[in-house]
Amino acid sequence: MTFFDTHPPLRRIWPAITAGIALFIAGAIAVGGVNVLGVRAGFGFIPLTIIAVWPRQANTLLSILFVFLAGVFTDWATGGLVGQSALVFTVIWGVLRPELRSEPYSLVSIILFWLATCGLAMVLIGVTGWFVYGVRPDFASFGRQLVVATICLPLIVLLRGVLAGRLFATDDWGG
Repeated sequence: MTFFDTHPPLRRIWPAITAGIALFIAGAIAVGGVNVLGVRAGFGFIPLTIIAVWPRQANTLLSILFVFLAGVFTDWATGGLVGQSALVFTVIWGVLRPELRSEPYSLVSIILFWLATCGLAMVLIGVTGWFVYGVRPDFASFGRQLVVATICLPLIVLLRGVLAGRLFATDDWGG
């Protein structure tokens, strides 16, 4: 028996490729940091902003591939625990899947998604780091990285809106 009205929505390749390239660029940016009043705030959570605004119509398999490979690249570039960012990015993308959002992006949905992303990332990074290194995570460092990424989030959302409007249909943004 076939149900004609239950076809999955069309997943496109170009939004996944564009978001994947942006995630690789954000992984390269994660190497840096900024010193403010003698306190260093890293850019480690910047790649999570790209995952937070991932296109809803992106091809699922290609998205998983880009998310995983960008995580491995981020670990390699930052000199961190190999596979940790790949695990964090893949789990966050898998748990908070963008294509399952019922409505287009709005301010409230992005804020809620961002809070869930940061909470899940801090738990995963803290637990995996504790298992490997045997020391408690530095929550002050997590907080500084979270503040820097939260400040950058509106710029990422704006850039994503411009790219979506120029390159793809603006369905994800309600346009």
